[in-house]
Amino acid sequence: MKVAVIGAGVGGLAAVKTCLEGGLSPECFEKKDGLGGVWNYLPTPVEGQPSVIWSTVTNLSKESYCYSDFPCPDNFPNFLHHTKVIEYLKLYADEFGLERCIRYRTEVTEISQTENFETTGQWTVKIKDIDTGLETLKVFDAVLVCNGNHSKPLTPHFERSGEFEGRQMHSHAYRSTRGFEGQRVVVVGLANTAGEIAVELSHVCSQVYVSTRNGTWMMTRTIDGGLPFSYVLVRRCYTALPHFVTRRILALKINSIFDHSLYGVKPRHWPDQQQAFACDGLHQLLASGRIVVKPGVRDLTKTGVAFEDGTVEENIDVIIYATGYYMDTSFVKHPSYEIRDGNEADLYKFVFAPDVKPHTMAIIGNIKPTNAAMPIIELQCRWAVEVFKRRKSLPSEDQMKKAICKRRQDMRTRYVNSPRNTTLVEYIDYMDELAEEIDCKPNWIGLLVSDPRLALSLFFGQCIPSQYRLRGPGAWPKARETILTNKSRIVKAFQIHQKQPPDHDRSPLSWFLIAGLALLTAYLVYCKF
Repeated sequence: MKVAVIGAGVGGLAAVKTCLEGGLSPECFEKKDGLGGVWNYLPTPVEGQPSVIWSTVTNLSKESYCYSDFPCPDNFPNFLHHTKVIEYLKLYADEFGLERCIRYRTEVTEISQTENFETTGQWTVKIKDIDTGLETLKVFDAVLVCNGNHSKPLTPHFERSGEFEGRQMHSHAYRSTRGFEGQRVVVVGLANTAGEIAVELSHVCSQVYVSTRNGTWMMTRTIDGGLPFSYVLVRRCYTALPHFVTRRILALKINSIFDHSLYGVKPRHWPDQQQAFACDGLHQLLASGRIVVKPGVRDLTKTGVAFEDGTVEENIDVIIYATGYYMDTSFVKHPSYEIRDGNEADLYKFVFAPDVKPHTMAIIGNIKPTNAAMPIIELQCRWAVEVFKRRKSLPSEDQMKKAICKRRQDMRTRYVNSPRNTTLVEYIDYMDELAEEIDCKPNWIGLLVSDPRLALSLFFGQCIPSQYRLRGPGAWPKARETILTNKSRIVKAFQIHQKQPPDHDRSPLSWFLIAGLALLTAYLVYCKF
């Protein structure tokens, strides 16, 4: 079975590997001259080719941001600069022989159904050699679209945008502080990229303003004595609690870093109702006035920005729109795969189009998770390959459409009703949902008798990707060991200069103590609020 894979980023590499493991024949097409997708740094912006900025470091620790059967090396730091992410992805590609399946400098310009699609499920893929301009048609039995959700920058328009005499740019075009020295800059938006750019510019600009309509919850990469926040908070024991309890625990944890009300950035929603972001040092820069938070932008003037509270900041040199992206599926010539405003699409579990049968195309990565995207994308690929091989089937078209409607209704109730939240998913909930499709969901209750140490680690410990390799297709023999040594690897990365870092993994008894403390905390939080 020949499978076309679009993109050689995080999703594309997982897709190629999963296809090879499943006995399929993948061919991957990548616009850039190397793997990595958005992590493949481009010093000069190129339209249609997203890139991190030079200073980008992962917001999530390497224990979260990794593939489920290929943990980051022990000698890597807990948080990875983009050069380390590329190094990790190259190690992954080398380990599983993926690059032999990748054609670089090749653009997919069109995908359409073959004339006999209803019986064969095949797709015609038009590819273009970027260097020569030569176009070729190829037929594939299935397609995995893995070009990422940073394809098309989203730039707001204001009534007087054309009158502004300064420079306007999307964060897609930003690379470093060079050229911004001494300038007054407004960054529109307050999520990961906006915070990253604002902090960086504050060291060279005369003044940086950050505009946010609703405020936001700001994490730092580490909490509770320096542990990665994903290690502390991404645990099944929290998901087992009611939402009204977990959201209050999250609010207390985040406010322990700094009081969001005091700094004027507390939103009206709870932390679990919209994606929080991690940005080290932002609140100190707010305190020193190097960064000033402003409300949403109402309009522009010739030399300034007018905000919704009636204030105007004049003599602005640059406006940077850190306002997000859309996933681009315009090259797929079928309306069922259209990505509308806000990344919304009529896809079952964000992957399959209900009305396109046979189900031989999957959209990978059009999600915004509350934790790491990499393991989710990998699990989407594993599910898609099982469907392609017809080892797993999908519900009827009507059932899938009803499920899509129900998810939208639930999301509008649970999350802030905003275009940025149309693809927001709770990490553990969504991972478990996908895992159930291919029978790899970790059964911690069933392990309480046969392997209590592992069962307690699954429930009370950090939910790392290897939990989804204990069973099912693609089970990994080292999954159990990887789960039980989770904390040791975190400590080792912090103490890489020491010959023998102390063992910090907890005994089963300590997990019971943690459970008791968690329940007590939940009760006290509930009483307080």
